[in-house]
Amino acid sequence: MPILTRKSLITLGGFASIFIAVAINGVLSANQQHTPAPKVAPQYPVVSVTEVAPISHRASITAYGEVKSRNQLTLTSQVSGQITYLSPKFLSGKTLEKGELLAKIEPIIYQQALADARANLADATLALAQEELNSTQAAQEWQQSGLANEQASDLVLRKPQLAAAKAKYAMASKAVAKAEYDLAQTRITAPFEALVVAKEIQIGSNVQAGSALGELYDIALFEVALPLSLQQWQLLPATGGSEKLTDIQIQLNDEGSEKQWTAQFDRFEQHIDSQSRQRALVAVVNNPIKQQTPLFPGTFVKATLSGSAVDRLWQLPASALIDSNTVWQVNENGVLDFLSVKVVFARGKHIYVQPLENKSRAQIVSRPLSSYLQDMKVDARVETKAEVSTEVSTKVNAEETI
Repeated sequence: MPILTRKSLITLGGFASIFIAVAINGVLSANQQHTPAPKVAPQYPVVSVTEVAPISHRASITAYGEVKSRNQLTLTSQVSGQITYLSPKFLSGKTLEKGELLAKIEPIIYQQALADARANLADATLALAQEELNSTQAAQEWQQSGLANEQASDLVLRKPQLAAAKAKYAMASKAVAKAEYDLAQTRITAPFEALVVAKEIQIGSNVQAGSALGELYDIALFEVALPLSLQQWQLLPATGGSEKLTDIQIQLNDEGSEKQWTAQFDRFEQHIDSQSRQRALVAVVNNPIKQQTPLFPGTFVKATLSGSAVDRLWQLPASALIDSNTVWQVNENGVLDFLSVKVVFARGKHIYVQPLENKSRAQIVSRPLSSYLQDMKVDARVETKAEVSTEVSTKVNAEETI
């Protein structure tokens, strides 16, 4: 009997434990069903924006051109003959001083011609002196003839003979000058401080008058013509004249080697190119070959010109452009919207624009993505200047559209 009582108690305890566990589980389940789920905030795409306001900026004009020598000469022979001497410096790539001897042509024919011309001049000088004496004697004889009261003919006074003698003397003098000139042309010299670009002759070559001997570039002054659009001309000071243009700063850059040169304004052209429909400003560089960083003819350079101050411009990273005249803005409702702008000029990694709408301030998307859509809700984050300078990547065609 005691054993049965103990088993009964154990059995009853087990059932009681099961009942209590089921009851507790039911209470917990009921509590979980009545607890509300936590609210999750909506997630929007994060975009980096630049807050802009209109301020005044000094314009920067960008143009491209090829550096050329102002004087590019095809050197030709003025006389005919055989080349008997060539300077060792008359080679492509060499530089020459003004007046330096380049080549010689066999002079014997021209020396003989000069001797003949001088002999003819001596004869003409003698003939002129004799005729002057004869003319004087004829006038005296007419006075002594007793016919002094009558008008003597020119032939009697030997005036035609004297005029002929003077003409022959003048012709002989010119012949001597021509022979001296021809003889001097047998020595071919550099007409200016020059760079030899090409040599067309060798020792022993026979040349004719007008034959090309070589090509020379004047290295004292190089120039570059910079085609500018009407909008770019309007950014320059005093576009109606050249008075203030002499003060503008012009920086030339070789984008391949990153070399730089300073140029000066020289003139602006007075015609519009029929193909580009643009008018060019011409800048010059003095002694370009002798500079610390030599500037060579044929170099294609990017020129940056300082312009006048322009009011009410927005400064944006160049990457903000969607196309040539559109950017994304985040409006007051936090959604994306197109904004049309006019690009006035570009400098470095920034563009300077005027909004076509009447806006004073805006939030412009710095680096738009192709997945952005009109009226898309976004989370705008304003970039600091440090972030902009380190993260902005310039679009290749940002400045080419200016």
